[in-house]
Amino acid sequence: MNKKLVKLLAIIGVYILNVLLLLAIGKLVVPEDWSNNLALGDVVTILQEIEMTVVFVLLSSKIFKIKINIGKKNLVKGIFWYGLVMCIAVAVNLAMNYATPERSIMTALPFVLIEFITMMSIGVAEETVFRGVIFGACREYFGESKKGIYLSVFVSALIFGGWHLPNLLFRPDLVVATITQVIYAAEVGIIFAVIYYRSENLLPCIILHGLFDFANSFWICFADDVNDALNTQNTTDIDITSALGLITICLPFVISGIWQLRTVFKKQQIIER
Repeated sequence: MNKKLVKLLAIIGVYILNVLLLLAIGKLVVPEDWSNNLALGDVVTILQEIEMTVVFVLLSSKIFKIKINIGKKNLVKGIFWYGLVMCIAVAVNLAMNYATPERSIMTALPFVLIEFITMMSIGVAEETVFRGVIFGACREYFGESKKGIYLSVFVSALIFGGWHLPNLLFRPDLVVATITQVIYAAEVGIIFAVIYYRSENLLPCIILHGLFDFANSFWICFADDVNDALNTQNTTDIDITSALGLITICLPFVISGIWQLRTVFKKQQIIER
């Protein structure tokens, strides 16, 4: 078997084992009622994401030899130009999830801060794993040609989307919602891979990913009973019409990603001529 393919499969395998280990530790160590408490649940999530990030940064540099580019390079351009569609999505998420605040900004501030830190930690971990390492391994396997980059973008996005499928193990009653999440996560994965490819910097992806997730839960922090609002969120499955609507709303991520790649490769052809 091709060594580069073995590396890619090994990375996916390590990720699965690491997640299973974290879940097992969580079941054995973390009290069950913590998951129903926003602050305590967020603390557990932050610790898990830190562990995931550290493990994959070390593995990528010491064993897999995949360089993760992160720094100031193309930061502004990566966020506001390559990631323009994500900036719009953050604003739309914030508007669509609006709920009348039931507490003042000062009372809600501690919840806002811990939720922001939590979502950013998820952005750091998932972008490190799926864009920094898995997308990097895909590029090694498929190559840096036009076809290779397209395959790397779409395969890494499909892996990212597919990883949300095991959510059915915890909520088997949310079949349509979970399958919808798998599809729109893959759509989002496409634009993140393109942003990373074009900017050569993982930081824009991390920031946009964290803000995108934070926009979904921001208004919960202003609920009079934050934990009740948390526990009543996403408790029922969605209908097919809503699912198709969510998938359609996320299509601009795919369109933007493909359009940007076409633009990049057209410029390369002009330069080569």
